[in-house]
Amino acid sequence: MEHHLLCASSSLLLLFLFSSIPVTSQFTFGSSKQAHNYANVSCIENERQALLLFKHGLIDESNRLSSWIGEACCSWEGVGCHKITGSVLKLDLRNMVPLYSDEDYHCTNCLGGQLTPSLVNLTDLQYLDLSVNNFSTFQVPAFLGLLKNLRYLNLSNAGFDGEIPYHLGNLSHLRYLDLRWNWLRTKDLGWVAGLSSLEGLVLSNVNLTAARDGLQSINMLPSLTMLDLDSCGLFIHPHLSHVNFTSLAFLDLSGNNFSNYTAPPWLCNLTGLHDLHLGRNNLSDPIHGLFDQMTSLVHLDLSSNRFDASMLKSLCNASSLTYLDLMANNLQGSIPSEIGQLSKLTILLLHFNKLNGTIPTDLWQLTKLQDFDVGDNSLAGVLSEDHFAKLGELKSLDLTGNSLALNVSSSWVPPFQLHEIWMGSIIVGPRFPAWLRTQKEVWVLDMRNASISDAIPSWFRVLCHNITSLDLSSNSLTGNPLEFKQLKHRPSRYRYRDISLSSNKLDGSLKSFPLDISVLDLSHNFLTGHIPQLEVGQTSVVHTLLLNDNRFIGTIPEGLCKLENLSELDLSNNLLSGRVPLCLGNLQDLLYLNLANNSLSGQIPSSLGNLWRLLSLHLNGNKFVGKLPASMQHLRNLTALDIGDNGLTDIIPAWIGERLSNLIFLRFQSNNFHGPISDTLCQLSYLRGYMDMAALIHKKGLKTLREEENLSIT
Repeated sequence: MEHHLLCASSSLLLLFLFSSIPVTSQFTFGSSKQAHNYANVSCIENERQALLLFKHGLIDESNRLSSWIGEACCSWEGVGCHKITGSVLKLDLRNMVPLYSDEDYHCTNCLGGQLTPSLVNLTDLQYLDLSVNNFSTFQVPAFLGLLKNLRYLNLSNAGFDGEIPYHLGNLSHLRYLDLRWNWLRTKDLGWVAGLSSLEGLVLSNVNLTAARDGLQSINMLPSLTMLDLDSCGLFIHPHLSHVNFTSLAFLDLSGNNFSNYTAPPWLCNLTGLHDLHLGRNNLSDPIHGLFDQMTSLVHLDLSSNRFDASMLKSLCNASSLTYLDLMANNLQGSIPSEIGQLSKLTILLLHFNKLNGTIPTDLWQLTKLQDFDVGDNSLAGVLSEDHFAKLGELKSLDLTGNSLALNVSSSWVPPFQLHEIWMGSIIVGPRFPAWLRTQKEVWVLDMRNASISDAIPSWFRVLCHNITSLDLSSNSLTGNPLEFKQLKHRPSRYRYRDISLSSNKLDGSLKSFPLDISVLDLSHNFLTGHIPQLEVGQTSVVHTLLLNDNRFIGTIPEGLCKLENLSELDLSNNLLSGRVPLCLGNLQDLLYLNLANNSLSGQIPSSLGNLWRLLSLHLNGNKFVGKLPASMQHLRNLTALDIGDNGLTDIIPAWIGERLSNLIFLRFQSNNFHGPISDTLCQLSYLRGYMDMAALIHKKGLKTLREEENLSIT
């Protein structure tokens, strides 16, 4: 969940802020207010020229460096100078616009291009941040090792590629180095030993599989307080002759190679740890007493390993813990009642294990819980209002996929205000839960398959406008479909909504088309009337539209062609008629198109051949006539093609075998195809569902079939 990721990032950031790197106190960040405060600071000319040369090598599509003109370089965006000497101390060009902000995933706000060596003329530079930009295909420049006064270097998520230059080891004054989320690798981490002042080292996602000595080199850094080696593929040596980095407060070894799938004994020496991450390591054998001496430990991530219930029980003595993640392990049996001893817990994640029995009473006494996740286990029992009475801080609750039932009165007012509610496949009904009316801050609501047999109340139609992910599928909800109104004010990270109301008993018509919904699934209901049109000037962000298995009538509206982001469209099993709009061929992102089992007529439009990304095309069960358009041979990515049960009259084109080589499923049944079967169909090596001819070919052989007179495929 995004919430969990934010917690991890926040912990890392806080550790860095408390690591006492004293370089920021002298800097101006280049904003207009701060620049005004240092308007009288002189700019050193050769450093101004160095910055202009540096700018000249960059690609700046969004003109972020438009302020880099004139003589006063200390007032330029991202430049910070010493308030007395005027020498450049700080260059902060981090991109603050999220990389996912553009629909085409092109970062227009990113800086790119090459880093020119003119930076070495900034001899007093202490802080350099080029993170979250796009220097793809370029290596980290070796000349950065000449910036001897650097204290802070952040090149994370900037698209750099290739080997890390060992010259970085010359930065003996460096206190923080962040190279994560690039395409970097190194065969030898020996250069790290030269960073004698280093306090924070972040190498997550750097390829360290060949750096067998990596941990020994890092162990030579006695001042290290933060070490992030997440997903490096590094061999974690089980034995270190002497552990030097005992000052570590944050350690992330997730996604690496542990010897014999065992946590190394030297972890016991890191008694000052606040955060420890060992997830995704396939660890199975806990070290007894490992956490007994870690009295400062507050954040522990052991997710995606093979720990059993004994590990969970042993952790119940770690009374300082506020965050415990044991998701996706091998926890079996009951949740130990001793878990109630972890009175400081704010986040408890036990998702996707094999826990059974009832949830112990002691757990409901953890009054500081904000995120409680026991989803996808085998827990049983009935939960009442009393269970939640002391959980006033709760923000996220996940009970999904257990044999639990929620039995509360219609007048219950919970003590919490939830942001995320995950109650899929537990018993919430039969009445629509009235207590939801009290929850004013819900972002995510999942009550799919929750045994609700009731009409959607009118008050929920207002509440759901604030929900960004709504799943009420596989219930027995009745009434008209919800009206989808676009919110004028929405947090930026929740710009779009996902709505699933499939497999219910909703009836009536869909009155408007959603504009800020990216996924809309209303399939398997009793909806009637016409599919709504987009009004003139409207645009929509829908990429998945599932209206299949309803009772929609009329033609396919051409307004669907305005859904430029559409990747999945399913209108099958309705009462649609008329011709397929030619403009559907303009939906270049379409991957799945299903128009099966309607009363569509005319010829299959040749424009469908423009859908070159298409993986699955179902046109069966309609009234199409004529020939297969030759343009469909351009659909080289197709894995499924079903044109059965139509009135097509054609020979089976040879290009199906020659061009559509990725086909796994192919169906022609009940048409008027005639003539010989092309040998090229034998080239379809992946075919598994060639339904009406596969059995005959297997029995008689293709050559024999071709020789039979008047062969037709029906």
